[in-house]
Amino acid sequence: PGALMRNAGLTFVSRPVTVRVEATDTPFTLAYETGAIIRVPVAHGEGRFVAPPEVLEELETDRRVVLRYVGHNPNGAMNDIAGIANAARNVVGIMPHPERAADAVVGEVAGMKFFESVVQNLALSRGGAR
Repeated sequence: PGALMRNAGLTFVSRPVTVRVEATDTPFTLAYETGAIIRVPVAHGEGRFVAPPEVLEELETDRRVVLRYVGHNPNGAMNDIAGIANAARNVVGIMPHPERAADAVVGEVAGMKFFESVVQNLALSRGGAR
């Protein structure tokens, strides 16, 4: 649902942003706490999420917003949406790049939990404990 459009400022944005983890019941967010505030980079020219009002309402009602920009919304995304999940919650689309914040060498590690979440999810699907 919805679409990604040119950034509101019509420029390419490449910088760290602050997002809040809204949902932790996806394979990509299991390792986070709901409400966690994390810093991850974005790098895009077409990252402004837009959708009709009824779609936005459905996403919010169904708790399918996974990440939300906090403070500064770098692209003008509606409802400050930085990431959403499909109805089955097994697919997540996000604008931030957690892979660019997953190594202490680059100075950011908040994105590492996305990958830890995938490992946790695989363990759970094979009968492991959370």
